[in-house]
Amino acid sequence: MYSKNKIFTLTDGHSSITGERVVIVVLYADFRDFSAWTIRQAAGNVASLIKIEYERVIQICNDHHPCFHKFLGDGFLLLWENDEEFTIDVCLRHALDAAFHAHKAYFYAAQDLSRSFVPPTGIGIGISLGEAIRIQPETFLQEMNEVDFLGYPMNCGARMQALSGPYGTTLCSSTVRLIQNNADSFLYPATPSFRRILHPPTPSALEKAKICNGLAEADRTRFMHLTWPDSPFVVQP
Repeated sequence: MYSKNKIFTLTDGHSSITGERVVIVVLYADFRDFSAWTIRQAAGNVASLIKIEYERVIQICNDHHPCFHKFLGDGFLLLWENDEEFTIDVCLRHALDAAFHAHKAYFYAAQDLSRSFVPPTGIGIGISLGEAIRIQPETFLQEMNEVDFLGYPMNCGARMQALSGPYGTTLCSSTVRLIQNNADSFLYPATPSFRRILHPPTPSALEKAKICNGLAEADRTRFMHLTWPDSPFVVQP
């Protein structure tokens, strides 16, 4: 939160935080080599890229219905919560579709941006699922009372994202297991336009996973990459 010159809204609330365990699917996305890219770019170019990111994320939220989203500067996260309406299978299908549309949207946006400057090479995406804790703070400052999520899937999803190359998508071992247990449903082999393929970890990703802090052993070795072989964008597994 940017608080310079901000006047906060006082509430009558008590200072407390409540928590509840929930099952989630979380998607992290991040521009590749963004920090180095910003050094070479005018501030206006960086702002143009982020504007497009915001617009595309809003569209993805409208189409794929995450219950929570957060902008992270040069990236964003989307989160689906398992409940009576959204089973874990439905959550994961939305996440996989959102990953595809995030890559596709950036592919076409980058073509437009390249008329003015060289944009980043792509975004990397990580998807993780599991049990997290949803917290609801109640403080004396209304602006601070925002729902947030904590726990292993949040950390794991961010690490999976770091293992992805431009236009790449990496899935944690729990996500892979759910997909493999119902491959006909999740991978759509009979529908080429939506066909998905799982790939084993690349050697470079395995090396990076070895030194990722906080990853469970299964997620160091049994994560996989997801591609869309009929997509318009170039995929890096």
